[in-house]
Amino acid sequence: MPTTPTPNPPRQSPRRHDQPARGRAFRAADGRVFRLRAIHHGDVPALQRAFARLTPEQIRHRTFHYMSELSTEAATRLASVAAAHGAAYVVVDADGEIRGEARFYVDAQRPSAEFAVIVDPRLLGIGIGRALMRRLLREAARRGLHELWGNVLAENALMLDFSRRLGALREAAPDEPGVVRVRFDLSRPLPRLR
Repeated sequence: MPTTPTPNPPRQSPRRHDQPARGRAFRAADGRVFRLRAIHHGDVPALQRAFARLTPEQIRHRTFHYMSELSTEAATRLASVAAAHGAAYVVVDADGEIRGEARFYVDAQRPSAEFAVIVDPRLLGIGIGRALMRRLLREAARRGLHELWGNVLAENALMLDFSRRLGALREAAPDEPGVVRVRFDLSRPLPRLR
């Protein structure tokens, strides 16, 4: 009885969910190459290490209060953004360490989303924040959102200047003294984000 040849096993190709984890490479102003990609559940330890590198002021500017550490529970929540509710991205270095993170959460009542962005304090000013904002704005526009907004402490001059240079409008945050709302109006062309 002739034997049936065993078919060749299918060629191994990268799993679909592994591809996005690689992200898109970009060269920062200082010449280093980083990757920007969607956050994923395996980022929990790296998120905790990235949080540990932040200054106390950065933490307060981001969360509006002081925190000494990012718990595993909180990091797990941050690494698990349901696509229906928002989007989150990280910039990683060659060692896979998170050097910047940005996200938005969609408002269920209107076509807008609240955003936040933070960058490793030793890597400010080299384009990581700009790359993350560009990605957030593109994703928000792709989803048909009309506005991306964030509340910023009035003392956070760095973030206010950063958002102004990217074309954000500024206004007082309703019922929140000492807080400025920055808004990206996605219904009009934004300045080119170099």
